[in-house]
Amino acid sequence: MPVGVLDQLTAGFSFAYLQRVLDIPGFRPLLGFEDLERRYESAELFPLFRQRLMDSRRSDYHRYLTILGLPEGAPALVVLGRSEGRRAGDSIFLMAEPKVDDEGRTSASFFVHGTRYKAGAESRISALHEGELLVLRDDKQNAVNSRALLVTHGGDELGWIPDLLLGYVHVVRDVGGMTIRVAKVNRGDVPPNLRLRVQLQGSVREGYLPFRGEEWATTA
Repeated sequence: MPVGVLDQLTAGFSFAYLQRVLDIPGFRPLLGFEDLERRYESAELFPLFRQRLMDSRRSDYHRYLTILGLPEGAPALVVLGRSEGRRAGDSIFLMAEPKVDDEGRTSASFFVHGTRYKAGAESRISALHEGELLVLRDDKQNAVNSRALLVTHGGDELGWIPDLLLGYVHVVRDVGGMTIRVAKVNRGDVPPNLRLRVQLQGSVREGYLPFRGEEWATTA
């Protein structure tokens, strides 16, 4: 469930909660963001998010960027959006906003979720090659989200589209002409959530922008 929006400003960063958190009984504010109705701004990336970045001085940082499919010097927010900023011990993660140009063309690169919950997916993912076309399948019997979309190849189920992208992906699919291809298959020694990265391309209807609308309204 989305709870807030982290933005990059001309001279720093901002964070604000979504209106929806005010209606969640017992919602606990994120560390450093105790006021639910304030827009936080900072010249530097907030500690809660900064600590989710790998130290660029580490010897394995270059390999980490390779796993994410990012170049050297990639901005912090780009790294967070691609890696999802996950940390052991909590359930917080970040999702990058898909790109939409002035003509309505759109693209997004992200990792397939839930691969470890699909029997045989590991070996099937290992056999994939960059550029191969993947197919989405509705997963209407999904107990968690009836709008869930399975990522498949040759009829085999590999995992799911991230929940936060479902609304966006449904729009792109409905417009038509959408493609999802294998962008990168990482080695089996990486965490499951970084195993299969895909590239989506397509178009959105006129006036549509992802992560907008009433459900994305902020408190400040």
